[in-house]
Amino acid sequence: MFHPGAKILIAALVFSVFGMFFHACGTQPEKPLVVVCFDVEDYVTPAGEGIDDIPKWLADTMSEVGVPGTFFVIGEKARSLERRGRSDVIAAMARHDVGSHTNLGSIHPTVAESLENADWASGVRQMRDQEEAGLHELKRLTGKAVTTLGQHGGSYGPQLVAALADLQVGYVYSPIHLPGHNAVWFCNTLNFHGSYGGFDDTYYRDDLFDARFRELKESFPRDITGIDVLAFFAAHPCKIRTVQFWDFNYYDGADPESEDWKTPELRPQESMPTARRNFRRLMEFLKERDDIELTTFSELMRTFSYQRPEITAHDLLRLARGVVDRERILIDRDYSPAEQFGALAESLAVYKETGELPRRMDRFSPLGPMRMPPVEPGCARVARDQVLALAQEADIFIHEHRCLPAELELAGCRIGTGSLLSLFSTAYSALSSGRVSEEFQVKAFEAYPHENSENILQSVEGCKGWPVHRRDLDMSRLVEFTKMQLWTLKPARKR
Repeated sequence: MFHPGAKILIAALVFSVFGMFFHACGTQPEKPLVVVCFDVEDYVTPAGEGIDDIPKWLADTMSEVGVPGTFFVIGEKARSLERRGRSDVIAAMARHDVGSHTNLGSIHPTVAESLENADWASGVRQMRDQEEAGLHELKRLTGKAVTTLGQHGGSYGPQLVAALADLQVGYVYSPIHLPGHNAVWFCNTLNFHGSYGGFDDTYYRDDLFDARFRELKESFPRDITGIDVLAFFAAHPCKIRTVQFWDFNYYDGADPESEDWKTPELRPQESMPTARRNFRRLMEFLKERDDIELTTFSELMRTFSYQRPEITAHDLLRLARGVVDRERILIDRDYSPAEQFGALAESLAVYKETGELPRRMDRFSPLGPMRMPPVEPGCARVARDQVLALAQEADIFIHEHRCLPAELELAGCRIGTGSLLSLFSTAYSALSSGRVSEEFQVKAFEAYPHENSENILQSVEGCKGWPVHRRDLDMSRLVEFTKMQLWTLKPARKR
């Protein structure tokens, strides 16, 4: 669930350099892939108020118009529907695509609160156990595999994203993205960024809906320019009827028992036929457009799941020269910085043993370092044999721990991950070119990739402001882990 202002034109709508290039050349880029999506949440409002009927008629209307969509359902809401005997609601949503909206939603501790002081490994274990339980519940109720989880409000943590990789589940509404790429890999998980909407509070009144609809018709063609994937957020079904978000009961860390829940203020029941009629108008508008392709997030998981299975010496030389020439960590179209680092270390380790650089290697995808690497190295120059020994040590570390080393020591001096990437890139470039250098400079280097990091980290820090969270929530550890895992960031490719 996202509250007002957090889900309307989030930074997802960044104009792509590639999109502008195609426009300038008179060539049309591929159509944006658009997913109509919903966050299904409210188990607080009494069943007698008809709140459970809304996701059903939303799903039925989409089936009638021929628009697919994805319903992100909180595990607790799904269990509530089962207790209330609403298998018809679950079946209607399951005719489309159902994703998880976290197992426990706004119940404290939230995802971010649970991970506030957790280390990496224990946080991943906790998230895997908690969210796997919710995924299994949804599969049991819908009869379909659940392949995505949508971020609920400010409940974010990179350990959750890494746990989803273990579960082969994608992460939607992610704060992680790149310019022109709302579909990216992060923590070895497919992430889909941002959303577009702003209809929650308009459906029930024609005047409100008409005004928002006019804005959409004018801005939508412009807003989808250069975008690969767009989550078209059509509604929190509950907010079509309720004035407040249901989880005001949980604001500021409150965790009431069910007998203490307060019912949100409600819009008139007689306004719901108007809401349904206006929702149909919106779906017909999307269905009739020929400049977008409507799909579901489960389908996007298949569309963007491809990764190149190997890395060739030609690719690696291109990447190494890029690091040397630009003196920064590069986000490549095919290989994350962590994959680049691992491939360089492995190649140099092979060279140390055989005297030859391998022509190709299987792609291996480690996580980023688990501690913030030092920027300044403890030494200025190292011998060629020492570089090869460092590469071998790094290669062993990566395959044992499945993450990059934060630093390696050489004769008492500490060399951080970024400096090692620079050093390995320089050595690999020299060896590939047949140049024999007896020693190499060790440079100060950034500790993590900085491409789009300011926008990403601002979004992560902003999770603290979600009103459900305790006011004293400390996001600093989650921000720090996110920085280090930017080593795993790269665009997602279509098959």
